[in-house]
Amino acid sequence: MRGTQGGNTAFGIYIHVPFCKSKCAYCAFSSVTDMSLRQSYVKAVVSEISSAPERGAPVDTVYIGGGTPSCLHRGALAELLAAVRDAFDVSPSAEITVEANPESCDAAFADECAESGVNRISMGLQSADDNVLRAVGRIHTCADFVKAAELLVKNGFGNISSDVILGLPQQTAADVKNAVDAVSAYCAHASVYALSVEEGTVLDKRGYAPDDDMIADMYDLAREQLGKNGFSRYEVSNFARDGKFSRHNVKYWRCEPYIGFGAAAHGYDGGSVRYAHADGAAEYFADSARRVSTLGDNDMYNEYIMLALRTENGIDEDDFRRRFGYGFADGNSALERLVSDGSIVDSGGRYRIAPEKMFVMNGIVVELMK
Repeated sequence: MRGTQGGNTAFGIYIHVPFCKSKCAYCAFSSVTDMSLRQSYVKAVVSEISSAPERGAPVDTVYIGGGTPSCLHRGALAELLAAVRDAFDVSPSAEITVEANPESCDAAFADECAESGVNRISMGLQSADDNVLRAVGRIHTCADFVKAAELLVKNGFGNISSDVILGLPQQTAADVKNAVDAVSAYCAHASVYALSVEEGTVLDKRGYAPDDDMIADMYDLAREQLGKNGFSRYEVSNFARDGKFSRHNVKYWRCEPYIGFGAAAHGYDGGSVRYAHADGAAEYFADSARRVSTLGDNDMYNEYIMLALRTENGIDEDDFRRRFGYGFADGNSALERLVSDGSIVDSGGRYRIAPEKMFVMNGIVVELMK
């Protein structure tokens, strides 16, 4: 098995910012609330970027995520993006995304983003009900989201994304509709995620367990409402209108190469090599070296089908053959069975999860794994 990358050889860059003003009750990501570390952290990441072994490589997406990048000190985003442009051949048409939270998405942040060439903002809403937001430790209100979104639009940002989480404590179907409508009023992209209660989170310690059937109903409601509002689903949890899908995230689903900088950041060469950084900020300060791992043939196959089948494009037979040296359908009895029972649709050599099965796709993908 060859396991080589697909057609796009330009890298994406992900920079992790582990700072948050407070930790949400559902959050299992690497984040800290000690803001005194911000300047030292940015300096360390800039140093890592400047010495990256991929220096000079072409880059067509940059994603600064977290954590909460909008709570960085002013000037930090400009410093990080200047380091990226100094070290890499960044396309003039690159998609450059920065994540934000409503309470820290102010005029100074918007100005710095615009001046630094940021052309996409991803701002979390999660719920339109202030009681639900408080129950999970969010420190903004729905009104804060509206104010921040209006500010971004006023400052010329036409590519805004936002998130909605399904299955939060106290959440109702009415809240899901209201949240989707709030996002639709200002955003060209929406992500709709089912809540997963991870071990060690505040919700886990409270013993909270979401109702899977309720989440499935909420997902159908969100999908239907987003469709009414002009959004098209292009990945199981992601919707866009006017063609404004996340070019950076599409790299992940297409198994294209990307470089990770900062604590907890991951990278991938597009073939068999993955790496990760130390998870916490303190650990990253002590050792920013990459922890490299090599994927076996089955690992590459399983990752590819799992990621590709999350998308509406699914698996293209020609791309699969180029990567692995044989056809996806070659002797694949599980695929034959899934096509026969309607779980997977074969559109002339392109295999997709049936639209009505997308939310329960995990069980289908497992049947295809090696």
